[in-house]
Amino acid sequence: MSEAYVIAVDGLEARPYETLSRDLRLNMARALNKGADRARTAGARRIEAQVGFPAGYLNPSQGRLVVRGKATRDDLEATISARVRPTSLARFAVGGTVGGRTGVEVAVEPGLAKLMKRAFLIRLKAGNADLETKNNLGLAIRLKPGERVMNKRVMKQIKGNLYVLYGPSVSQVFQTVREDISPDIADFIGEEVIRLMGLDI
Repeated sequence: MSEAYVIAVDGLEARPYETLSRDLRLNMARALNKGADRARTAGARRIEAQVGFPAGYLNPSQGRLVVRGKATRDDLEATISARVRPTSLARFAVGGTVGGRTGVEVAVEPGLAKLMKRAFLIRLKAGNADLETKNNLGLAIRLKPGERVMNKRVMKQIKGNLYVLYGPSVSQVFQTVREDISPDIADFIGEEVIRLMGLDI
């Protein structure tokens, strides 16, 4: 499951769309598509600076952060799609063994590993549609009798007092960086339209 982020040409209300020349509409679409590609790449870099996703995790071929919809001269809208599914905290594990009880080192923030003393890696019985896992691994913790879940947003109950922990989804992190990259992308799209039209402004 993914969440869509739209890059579109705004402000055409004052002039009927049909009155715009075919060349202008085509070049606007081309500029939007180049802008969407640029936004995806810039977003991935910003995300990787904040969250230690594994190498290649955000490559377009993986489908977690992609340009899903392209603009055309009849539809000046491009769409970036970011995966909503929570990411298993096991993907951020930098130490620990499957089934071990000695704790697991986890680095959600690049270069900053923290030891989770009570956590351990487990193999999940089946793929979980609600969780983005690695080799079907989960990072789990058992709650003590009477112990409460402090933050239900980062845990998923498997059975009894056994919980699988997870980190941020790609969509969550993209939401925090998209406003940062928007001004540069908007400027790029405008300059690209001018360049493609051969205008000297």
